[in-house]
Amino acid sequence: MKKKAFILTALFSLPAFAQEVLLKEVEVKAKKETFQDSLEVREVRESFSKDVGEALTRLEGLWKVRKAGIANDVVLRAFYRDNINVLIDDTRIYGACPNRMDPPAFHVDFSEVEKIEVIKGPFDVKHQGSLGGLVNIITKKPERGFHLKLNATAGSFNFINLSPVVSYADDKLYGLAGYSYKYSKPYKDGDGKRITEYANYKPQYVNSKAFEINTYWARFGFKPLENHDFEISYTRQEADHVLYPALMMDAIYDNTDRLKVSYKVSRITDIWKELKLQFYYTRVEHWMDDRYRTFMGTPSGPYSMATDASTKTYGGRIEAKLSDFTVGLEAYKRNWSATNYMWMNNVYRTQYVIPDVDITSIGVYGEYEKKLSDKLRLKAGIRLDSTKSEADSSKANTNLYWAYHSTRSTSKTDTYPSGNVQLFYSLSPEVELFTGLGYAVRVPDPQERYFALNRAMQCSQTNPYCAWVGNPELKPSKNTELDFGIKHQTKKALTKATVFVSYVQDYITVNNKPVENPSMMVAPSFARARSYENVNATFWGFEINSTYNVWNNLFLFGGASYVQGRKDTKPLKGITDKDVAEVPPLKGRLGLRYDTGLWFMEGEVVAMATQDRVDSDLKEQKTSGWAIINLKAGAEYRNFKLIAGVENLFDKKYYEYLSYQRDPFRSGVKVPEPGRSLYLTLQYSF
Repeated sequence: MKKKAFILTALFSLPAFAQEVLLKEVEVKAKKETFQDSLEVREVRESFSKDVGEALTRLEGLWKVRKAGIANDVVLRAFYRDNINVLIDDTRIYGACPNRMDPPAFHVDFSEVEKIEVIKGPFDVKHQGSLGGLVNIITKKPERGFHLKLNATAGSFNFINLSPVVSYADDKLYGLAGYSYKYSKPYKDGDGKRITEYANYKPQYVNSKAFEINTYWARFGFKPLENHDFEISYTRQEADHVLYPALMMDAIYDNTDRLKVSYKVSRITDIWKELKLQFYYTRVEHWMDDRYRTFMGTPSGPYSMATDASTKTYGGRIEAKLSDFTVGLEAYKRNWSATNYMWMNNVYRTQYVIPDVDITSIGVYGEYEKKLSDKLRLKAGIRLDSTKSEADSSKANTNLYWAYHSTRSTSKTDTYPSGNVQLFYSLSPEVELFTGLGYAVRVPDPQERYFALNRAMQCSQTNPYCAWVGNPELKPSKNTELDFGIKHQTKKALTKATVFVSYVQDYITVNNKPVENPSMMVAPSFARARSYENVNATFWGFEINSTYNVWNNLFLFGGASYVQGRKDTKPLKGITDKDVAEVPPLKGRLGLRYDTGLWFMEGEVVAMATQDRVDSDLKEQKTSGWAIINLKAGAEYRNFKLIAGVENLFDKKYYEYLSYQRDPFRSGVKVPEPGRSLYLTLQYSF
């Protein structure tokens, strides 16, 4: 029992069940420290999380953006959207909605996931654009033999999640197939008010389903030769009737396809250890409109406003591991198109808000990792990318670009390096120091450069916001970051602390842009537009987490994370406030867990401080601090596991920061977090 308790302390967040296989994984984790954290699916299944964005908030340094009952966006050290890479098995998928209804992490189901790896800071050279960090969602591979796993969760607000997974593996081949069904009504906040009651929903939709999602997935692999592995996987996700109170429209459907093919050769020679090839294709088809809302006028169709959007991404990589070196080439092409329809003057007016934009990127990289002595280890990487962004000039509204940015450009090519150096030094058997200096670059996304929504016919001198327009002249953002940390590990405790400072040259911020070239039908002389601008910004903060074996099977765990962001001002561009928008406040967690390996009980307090460092230019508002209590317990018997829990025990009404600044189609509603939520999960496996 003492040995088991010691190994459990090697987790940054405590395990769901102390199974023998989990203990072995923990031993490996404890031996090698990097800038990478991970979240196991066992921990996710213990919670009432609906998606990856919500689950990741268990890790220090990660927050979320809430717009609805699901589809939470990931925030890593105040970096979000394309400032971080969110990948699935190293493949890129991009949401189609300009308002991030469907962020990348939304397009994977928990039944597929084995673990989620997170690199904090610009310390990833294997993937283009990891400016603020990387989230890589790793999907399941089968255990040897035939297995069936069933997961059923039921909870407050009529939530249901059913997911069977069947698998088989032997020496020559393997296969997996799974299905997941998720359904929920709109949740209630601590005042007992449904989140749909905060927005302008028609009465019959206030208590309609909040979301209904079906996911089907399969994976097949075989070994054509010794040390050769071929694999193909496919996922289809269909999300229907997803309500987004924070926005002006809801998703009627959001359909996703993910296809990946890979080939790996291992142990080629003593020096050439591995060769990997990968190709993938991902696609999202998305329709959103306001048919569930009250609106002015009597349009000929069921809605007054709608957007038809789609994304497609083709990509691949080839990577070889040669002794202490890893070298590779990554290439991908991303296409994004969105068309807006708005009822006006008895006709639906059409605008190509994202004008069929292609981003084509190719990059080469190399990484070196070496143990220099018994105490010192080095890891370093370098990368070079060339990326071309191009909009369809026949669809792009170059009149808006000219009105607000004095350009009609619809294409741009950026070439840039990136790299990092990391050092790890064992000060003693119990203490390891680590530091890293990283530099990473990301190009502006299609929305930031080429978005165009003209509202000149709806604006006035009292309401001067006449457009939402991209900035074709945006420069890539460049992050130079220094991290320093310490890890202390004994037989009774494990503590890790990190501090960081990040200087981002040409950080891309939202701004209220005055018109430069007035035009009566495009941009009157009093007009302003929501747009994007490059500014220099600085971020700094810390993360700390610790686990302590109080007695026998009793563990005390906790952590805290904090980040602050400041930017330069540009008064002529409408940027006068030095506070960076949407920076999360101080977050803390403290809990106790009793875990025998067969059953556990856990209680925790989660809290956030008041956030009053807000961007007044964008009319951000102060968000009050809060604290909630979560309880859960679980037991394992033979092939069954039962987990029960309650989140927000005292039914507190509260708001998380980041919950309302969502242009261009935001409703102005701040979405509160769920009130008291009960859940029960039953798992069966053989």
